[in-house]
Amino acid sequence: MAISPGSDAAFSGQKPTHSESPRSKKFLLTEEEIFYMNCRAAYLTVFKSSLDNIISKDQLYLALQHAGRNPSQKTINKYWTSQTAKLNFDDFCIILRKEKPTSKAELLKSFKQLDVNDNGSILHTDLYKLLTKKGEKMTREEVNAIINLADVNADGKFDYIKFCKLYMATNEQCLKTTLEKLEVDSKLRRQQFGSHVEGSPERAPSPVAKASPRIIRKADQESFSNKGDTRNSSLATARQFKTSVSFTVTMGADSNQNSKLIEPHSIKTFGWTGELGPGIYWLVPSTTGCRLRKEVKPVTEEAQLVYRDETGELFLTKEFRSTLSDIFEVIDLDGNGLLSLEEYNFFELRTSGEKCDEDAWAVCRENFDTKKNELTRQGFMDLNLMEANDREGDPRDLWVTLHSMGYNKALELTEACPFVIDIYADKCKPRIKAVHMEACSGQLEKAICKSVLNKGNAKVMDGYENIIIYTYKRDTWITAVIENKSDDKVIIHVNNELSENCVNNRGLGIFAVEVAPNSTMVCQHVMPLNERQEWIYYCVYSLIS
Repeated sequence: MAISPGSDAAFSGQKPTHSESPRSKKFLLTEEEIFYMNCRAAYLTVFKSSLDNIISKDQLYLALQHAGRNPSQKTINKYWTSQTAKLNFDDFCIILRKEKPTSKAELLKSFKQLDVNDNGSILHTDLYKLLTKKGEKMTREEVNAIINLADVNADGKFDYIKFCKLYMATNEQCLKTTLEKLEVDSKLRRQQFGSHVEGSPERAPSPVAKASPRIIRKADQESFSNKGDTRNSSLATARQFKTSVSFTVTMGADSNQNSKLIEPHSIKTFGWTGELGPGIYWLVPSTTGCRLRKEVKPVTEEAQLVYRDETGELFLTKEFRSTLSDIFEVIDLDGNGLLSLEEYNFFELRTSGEKCDEDAWAVCRENFDTKKNELTRQGFMDLNLMEANDREGDPRDLWVTLHSMGYNKALELTEACPFVIDIYADKCKPRIKAVHMEACSGQLEKAICKSVLNKGNAKVMDGYENIIIYTYKRDTWITAVIENKSDDKVIIHVNNELSENCVNNRGLGIFAVEVAPNSTMVCQHVMPLNERQEWIYYCVYSLIS
């Protein structure tokens, strides 16, 4: 347990009070808009701009604290590995989606595990012992910071019920202050980097009605000349653009879609047969995700992972063993019923952010059941049991593993979709290796960029031949890639306001991206909000001066 009550971090897990925002007096914000508003508020509390990168573990920890998270060192190591050089605002948003804020109920439950007398308080001596010697160990100074809080300590006891109330009240006040600062600071509002525009929030538009032009001040007005396009608009912006280029793609409705989507028992894909020349090929499976997400049901009771018998010995429950067996099947990439070091490290990188080295793997083979120097299913079970024993039966670290693999509190797989890829070859013996697409590693980005550059429709920024926008269209999605061939970084303002029946992976109508010198980057993926209706992708890319 890592708690820093003395921090002034904004815990932005709650929704802002709508009545306090001029914008929200007029519009009801969606959960997605609230999420991004809170993300940006937290990010701009630490950095001057959401184009700035996180360049250290300390910065990541601070930004997460301001976003209402209370990350342990294990959580930080999960997202900041030895290969990580920097994280950007988009990476930060992805992390916040995975790491949910601590609720009052969860906080109380954690403290109640330490309350041996069940009277709402913990002796200072016990608090020292528990927080400095078990779990995510705290320093004596950090524990002293808790004990020195006058409102929650008296007579050598720590009143954790009062502390939880103070914690949540501080959370709400910090969030309120941070959002108010974001609202009144016009300079930050004009940046529009990783934020919604200050006008009306993006909505699911009618498939028939055209987007209404925004009411803008003359001083802010920018005229976009769309050559060869019948659609023209005036868009509000506080920035001056050097040049702009626009794309319009009209997509028909998918008449093959059923009126009701049915959750499949299995997903089958059709293959491709052909001749491949020598070289290295990357097979990148992808889904939209929307058809694979199971219905989210409220989980009223947390599944039990471990139990003790009458002798006090710890065991894994039958339900947890079944889930671990399913996880074993997923990470056993070659299907031989054993885990190699490479396969086990896929699991480790996903759940802890760290790899197991050769020395640690040798210790693992000595202590757990193995065959041919690979870990058996029983060995994998025993390894997880050892982790539970190391925590004296506390299942919190086991839950970190389960959540990372996509399981909810009821041990249901709700946030992941395992799949199998079969590859056949004639007259050759190809070497096939699974490559872990580590978050922020750039491997997937490079693969997508290469594909879009080869197949997409390219447009050069007028007057800036080194800046090229590529748009690749498929039946159910559109991907945009920006190529910067110059020796200087560029900032591209992206405006999707006049798109209809569309949603993009950033969740934003207007945003800006920074493209490094001599590089390419995926700008956005766009899909129809409703596939059974026509959708129009209309995007203006502008070079910021």
